[in-house]
Parts: sequence; C-alpha cells; structure tokens
Amino acid sequence: MQTSAGIPAADIKDFEDFYTTKIEPVLPRLRAECRKMDISHLLYVLAAILGFGSFIGYYAGLFSGSTAAWLFAFFAAAVVFCVYLFSKRKDRFTADYKTALIKEIINHICPGLVYKPDDFIDANEYKTSRLYRRYYDYYDGDDYLEGIINDTSFRCCELHTQYDDAGNYQVTIFKGLFFVANISSRFNAGTYVWPVEKVQLSASIMDEGYRLIPMPQIADIHIRDAEFTSYFRVCGTDPQQATEILSNEMRAGMLWLRKKLNRPVSFSFVVGHCYIAIPVRDDLLEPSDYDPGDKEEIQKYFLTIGMISGVIKHLPLDAL
Repeated sequence: MQTSAGIPAADIKDFEDFYTTKIEPVLPRLRAECRKMDISHLLYVLAAILGFGSFIGYYAGLFSGSTAAWLFAFFAAAVVFCVYLFSKRKDRFTADYKTALIKEIINHICPGLVYKPDDFIDANEYKTSRLYRRYYDYYDGDDYLEGIINDTSFRCCELHTQYDDAGNYQVTIFKGLFFVANISSRFNAGTYVWPVEKVQLSASIMDEGYRLIPMPQIADIHIRDAEFTSYFRVCGTDPQQATEILSNEMRAGMLWLRKKLNRPVSFSFVVGHCYIAIPVRDDLLEPSDYDPGDKEEIQKYFLTIGMISGVIKHLPLDAL
C-alpha cells in the first residue's frame, strides 16, 4: 500500500514513530538556537536601514555632516558585527542540527555509516569517473557518508561543480549525489553508462582539446536490450569487461533507479570502482531556516537517506 505521494505506508509509520521518539526531544534546543540566528539577522537588517537613514537625515537637514558621518560609521560597524554574529550562529545551528537530526536519521536507516557533514569526495575521483567531463572552475560539496551496505564498501556526498562562462557567469555542470563504490580490481578497464541525453562525448575538436577532461580511447558497446538502450548509451575500453559488468541483473537495477528517481542517472566502472551521479536541484540535507521541526522537511531528509541506501541495495555491486 502507498500514500498518494507514492511513499509506502509502512515508511510513513516508521517516520512518525522516529519523529516522536528521536526528533521531538531535541527540538526545543534547536528552536532556541534558530531564534538566536534570526535575531542576529534582524539586527543586521535594522543596522543597515538605520545606516541608510543617517544619509537620508543628512540630506533632509536633520543632522549635520559630522553627526551623520558618526552615525553612519556606528551603524556600518554594527552591520559588520551583526553579519559576523549571524554567520557564527548559523554555522553553530547547522552543525548542531546535522548532529542532532541528520545523524539520527542515518543511524536509524543505515546504522554503522560514518557521517561527516563538512567533508566531500576528492576531485580526482570525480574526474576519474568521467561522468561529467566539462572542465570546472568551482568544485565543492558536503554531507559525506561512508560505510558498507550489502557487503559493498561505498562513499557518497553532495557535489556541486560549475564553470565560468563569458562575463564571469557561472554555469552548473553537476549538482547532486555522487557515489564511489568498490568493486573487484580485476575490472581494470573503463565502462561508461551515460544517459542518452547527457552522453559525455566531444562534439568538436575544440571540445576535446579545451573544454572536456581527457579520457581513454573508447568505443560504443552494443547491448541487446532495447529498453536499457532507450535510456542509456554505453561506451568502454574493453567490450568483454563491459558485457560482464552489465549483466541482466545489473541492467535491471540501473533501469529501476532511472525510473524510480526519474532523473538522468550516470554510471561508470573504472579500475576497481563504480561511480554513480544523480543530479538533484535542491540542497538535500540542509536545515530549514524557518522551523527546525518542520515535519515535511525532516521527512525529505528521511527519504533522502533511504534513497542513498536504496542506490547501493538495488545494484548487485557485491557480485563484481
């Protein structure tokens, strides 16, 4: 049985029990920290308005030039202090929120996983995957997870890469969840499974020479599976290894993820590792600025952690 939102009813009950027993007891402390953060933000806005008001007062003839200058200097200092205070309180609130809530959700759904809110996967692994080949100018991430599910050692995080376009306009290359899972080192070639709408092959010599991260010489791998090839294009350096990796079970797991998530998921199997990229528009595990106890937001975190676990569970990586 499922709810109208497509969430299994059993998961809803599990979430309700979890919220009552684990989340509600810590909400008073988190809400108090959130109020302090909000007060700092309001003081910053008020100081900025009063600073601007000192200029208006001077031009309206309410203050002398020296008085207006002193008032402006005072309120400018107040703005700087309030911004600093807000930043410190926001960082403290975010850290406490993730420790109190996100870590509890992880322990509930995937006990044993290591969670490091400020860490992310090294850029070299992102480049090795060749899931997104465009050279980037900006690389950042957070919410690093590491552990073992279904006898598969993996790590994942949220990543965001961008490049600077003309006029210093930043264009997103990838934003979403990025996974690295260990497979047998005997798979020493490269197999790349790109969504048909996001194939990472060059369209020109300029692309290959200047815009795209280099990759080994690859060729199309022909898979006799019409449904699979309607979603994915497979390229690789070793057709025999690609065929072995992309078994019936593996292809079924990839298709399940593509359809379930309704997103252009990418996969690659490169020198003993499986890489997976799932584009996501929103920040998945960031706290709400309005109410730390917002049930709808916390349920999203609950489902996100479940999704991370499901990615590993639905791919037979332990067989590789």
